Amino acid sequence: MSKRKSMTRRAALQAIAGASAIALAPAFIRSARAQAKTIRIGMIQPMSGGLAAYAQEGQPAFEYIINKINAEGGIKSMGGAKLEVVLADDTSQPSRTAAEARRLVTQEHVALLTGSILSAQMMAISPVLDELSMPALSIWAGGTRSNYLYSLGFPYDRGYAETFASFAEWLVKEQGFKLNTVVSCYSNYEAGQQVHKFLSERLKARNFNVIGDVPLDMKAQDQTAAMVRIRSFKPDLVMGLITVRHGVMLHQARYNLNYHDSLFVGGTGGYSDPSLWKDLGPQIGTAVLTRNLFGMTGFSPGARMESMQNIITELKEKANLKVEIGQSAIQAAQAARVIQQVFELAASTNPAAIHKALARVEIPFGHPHLYLARPKGLKFGEDRMLTDGSAMMIQWLPDQTQKVVYPERFAQSKPRPRA
Repeated sequence: MSKRKSMTRRAALQAIAGASAIALAPAFIRSARAQAKTIRIGMIQPMSGGLAAYAQEGQPAFEYIINKINAEGGIKSMGGAKLEVVLADDTSQPSRTAAEARRLVTQEHVALLTGSILSAQMMAISPVLDELSMPALSIWAGGTRSNYLYSLGFPYDRGYAETFASFAEWLVKEQGFKLNTVVSCYSNYEAGQQVHKFLSERLKARNFNVIGDVPLDMKAQDQTAAMVRIRSFKPDLVMGLITVRHGVMLHQARYNLNYHDSLFVGGTGGYSDPSLWKDLGPQIGTAVLTRNLFGMTGFSPGARMESMQNIITELKEKANLKVEIGQSAIQAAQAARVIQQVFELAASTNPAAIHKALARVEIPFGHPHLYLARPKGLKFGEDRMLTDGSAMMIQWLPDQTQKVVYPERFAQSKPRPRA
């Protein structure tokens, strides 16, 4: 046998041995050795239907950050792999959310699911995630029912309820407001109901007198009856979690009834989103938003936080957004940065590796990629919700801008006295 033939045979045997080793290697090793050049992300959004405001504002900001990540070299730990967004519209229907999740995983072969996934959608999608062992990131859900689902939303208790209750206590003890009786007014779905339960407990523990509750019908086209019921209680304070759609109707009813006796405190979109001014118009907006009202938010254009100010400027100048930049845009942009870190940590499209990486995410306060007001930084707890669930409270000005009044770390002004 010639020397050339011997070398050829040796090379062939080595190639076969190498192929066998790869075939026998665990799945996660094979995945790491053959990284995808494109990472497909399944994005389930309510692009139509009653929750469309969340997606129409958030989706463009999310895609802008994803495109920026790709332009800056993609996922470095995976050889510069690019992120590809596969968008699905669940039409604001929870059953459709679950169906689209299954389709994206089994037919589109996405590596991770994300989207607005509010609380009702979260409950519908959770069994699918458990069945398929598919990691997912919700932008808005206030709770998680799947071990594979993490959320950037405010937790029902230590987020919404604690912020509302501590703010009410601060108004009384530090700002001299005369507040004792409270009516809980909330959008009547999973998140609103949960926040109502925890808020009532936290208010009572702070010696407030909860004298009634007014759940808002999710299908109602007008909230005049709800406002009449609120007025009948004559409360000092009205508090609760309100969707953007319910906020618009509630503020319209308050204007039509000329009711300003109570102090209204709520969140998030229904009290603090900039889109309220467009939907209400300047006349109604000025009459109700700027009088006896405070809104909870994780984002405000004037908050004293450099990284938040920077992303607002960047989105305005470069993202070419067709809508006003509000909390949905900032939450979505934050989700994109979390996903970037997840894949950098996982260095793989293997679901198990991605799931483990979600638990390890951490963006410290002061980091340029932290867009939300979280003094303790962004990371997930054992309940897969953010460990820092705190929020800010804002008041509106007649020029349609808002100023942060609480907490003092981010505040721009003092709260207006109750009129």
